[in-house]
Amino acid sequence: MIGVEKYLEDVRTYATSYVTFGDGAKEKIVGIGNLTKQGLPKLDDVLLVKGLTANLISISQLCNIGLQVNFTKPEFQISNEKGEVLIRGTRSKDNFYLWVSQEEAFISTCLLSKEEEIKLWHQRLRHLHLQRIKKALSSEAIRGLPNLKIVKGNICGEYQIGKQTRMSQPRLEHQATSKVLELLHMDMIGPMQVESIG
Repeated sequence: MIGVEKYLEDVRTYATSYVTFGDGAKEKIVGIGNLTKQGLPKLDDVLLVKGLTANLISISQLCNIGLQVNFTKPEFQISNEKGEVLIRGTRSKDNFYLWVSQEEAFISTCLLSKEEEIKLWHQRLRHLHLQRIKKALSSEAIRGLPNLKIVKGNICGEYQIGKQTRMSQPRLEHQATSKVLELLHMDMIGPMQVESIG
């Protein structure tokens, strides 16, 4: 059942005039048509019900036309006799199973990460200090961050290089030149704020 006519094609009149819901409420059936718009599940004989705010799919009617419906705790899948998944969806927090479009499924699959290795999460979080990651875990500050096992002293090389400070040039023990401008050191930066001796 659907409440918006623009998603249906080949809309025709339907013999029964009303549909009765589980709570006893009745709504008028305006017509019946086929759901064939791109991005929506392809379904035939979809009822157009006046004033319907949420679209509904009947599991028993799907089974009657030969489709297989499989419900698990996190999701549901509707597949044809060849095993091809036609419709899939996820379970919401309030225990409703909601259809997910192919585009949304593709995006969520691309963004989904099941990697629990601390080194990879350290890199993803722009080399965030391990203590900060531990604090984010305990306060649940980052949504979707898996329960990582943080071991002290496990720091990546790039992080160490980024935190290093430049050491001064060591002094020479003996004079390496015998005359002026025999050895010339140049800084390829500038202009310098402090004037040199020369």
